[in-house]
Amino acid sequence: MTLPSRLRPIPLLIPLLFAPALLLASCQSGGGTDGNLLPAQAEAGTVWQGDRSSAAERAYVVARDSGEWSALWARVGEPAPSSLPGGRMAVAVFLGPRDTAGYGVTIDSVKQTGDDLIVGYHEMVPGPAQAVALNRTSPFAIRLLPSVAGTPKFVRGK
Repeated sequence: MTLPSRLRPIPLLIPLLFAPALLLASCQSGGGTDGNLLPAQAEAGTVWQGDRSSAAERAYVVARDSGEWSALWARVGEPAPSSLPGGRMAVAVFLGPRDTAGYGVTIDSVKQTGDDLIVGYHEMVPGPAQAVALNRTSPFAIRLLPSVAGTPKFVRGK
């Protein structure tokens, strides 16, 4: 018995039905398929940002051990909130002194590409018409991530 053409299953329909579910699952799994080592949703105690640090200049920092972790927090001007968790490392961006408020920085991606560890970050800069307080700031951002090898390369996003 042959089914009428309108009742025959379409072989391509089944994969098409499951593709959106697979894409959604990969996006929610912590890094997706783009290789980002940072989770889509940051866990509590893995992100620190602020507009006041002790950094006297722009700096890019990677902390893979307790000594580097302490030195990183010395740039912030505060004691480390805890010891560096085992199996973790930190990346940080310090913008250095700014004459007004309105500046900021976020680290939004860390990807391992061959022997390189590419740290993507964005700077926020006040617009020309934006009202800002006239007080010195020194913005910073710190992210914890799984410890990986690689030469860090910090890349400013647009």
